[in-house]
Amino acid sequence: MPQNRSYKQFWTVVKQILLLSHGQATVEHGFLVNKEMEVENMTGSTFVAKRMVCGHIHSVGGINNINVHNKQLLLYCANARHTYSAYLED
Repeated sequence: MPQNRSYKQFWTVVKQILLLSHGQATVEHGFLVNKEMEVENMTGSTFVAKRMVCGHIHSVGGINNINVHNKQLLLYCANARHTYSAYLED
C-alpha cells in the first residue's frame, strides 16, 4: 500500500490509526505511582518534583544507573538548601 500512489492519503490515515494506544496501561501506571508517592500535606510543587525524580530514575533503568558525578546534578544539590530557604522567605 505505501508504494501505490492512489492509496497515499489512505496509508497516512492507516499509519496514524495503528500508532494509537490500544490500552490504558501507561495512564493507569501513572496513577499507581502517584498514589504510592502521595503523603499528607504534600504541596503540588513537591509532588511534581518527586514525580520528575521517579520518572528520571525509571528512564535511566534504575537507581544504580544514575551518574552521581554529573556536575549539573552536584550544583543542584549544593544549591538546594539556598533555594528552599528563599522559598520559605517568600
